[in-house]
Amino acid sequence: MPIQRQLVTLVTVMLMSPVLLSLPLVAEAQAQQENIRIGAHVYLDDRWAKHTSPENRNLVTTLKAHAKSGNIETLPNDRLYHLYQSRKLDCILTGGWPHDDPQLRSKRGLTFEVRLFTLSDNDLTKRDEVLIGRMKQFPPPSVPLEQAMVDWLPLQNLKQGFDLLHAGRIDALVADSSHVQNDPGDIHQDIIPADLPPLRRFTVPLMCHDTADNRNLIEMLDRDPLVQSSRTQ
Repeated sequence: MPIQRQLVTLVTVMLMSPVLLSLPLVAEAQAQQENIRIGAHVYLDDRWAKHTSPENRNLVTTLKAHAKSGNIETLPNDRLYHLYQSRKLDCILTGGWPHDDPQLRSKRGLTFEVRLFTLSDNDLTKRDEVLIGRMKQFPPPSVPLEQAMVDWLPLQNLKQGFDLLHAGRIDALVADSSHVQNDPGDIHQDIIPADLPPLRRFTVPLMCHDTADNRNLIEMLDRDPLVQSSRTQ
């Protein structure tokens, strides 16, 4: 009987060995996946999530689940590109890339509808000259201000635009409404949409360096249904 028990134990160990050996590999793969460092030039936090579409909210929830520390880092435009080009960031959410080198790009992305925002006491339609702030990686859109001389100021991020708008150094700002959270008591409560139609609608894809982990992430984003996140309270 002792010999039979030893044989049974030996066979069991042999059968279980592939499973036991694979566990560290699975854990390592999961750790690599969760260490993907993702950056963006706009805030994609819980506060933003309350004001955006369910599709955008689900995409960001999915990306945060695979991102290092569960966060998408918010960086000024030039800093974002520098860290990505030096491979300190694995992926970025951006509407433009100023270089020709090929990158992995997701088919699915964040969708924004930008319009002009201005201070509540400013009527853009009555101005002869209008200085508009825009994110520098996007070309100037067409604006319905035929009677005014329009000039553009490229911005590093939206915070810079909000500061310049409050200081009276620009007259308007191109932004998506999800980033102008003018709730009562909010710092943006005096910033309102101009009484003009939306300017354009566009999609911001995820762009990544060509690695196995990043390729798997993008394939998963484009193939699988995204996690249905509840509206952030």
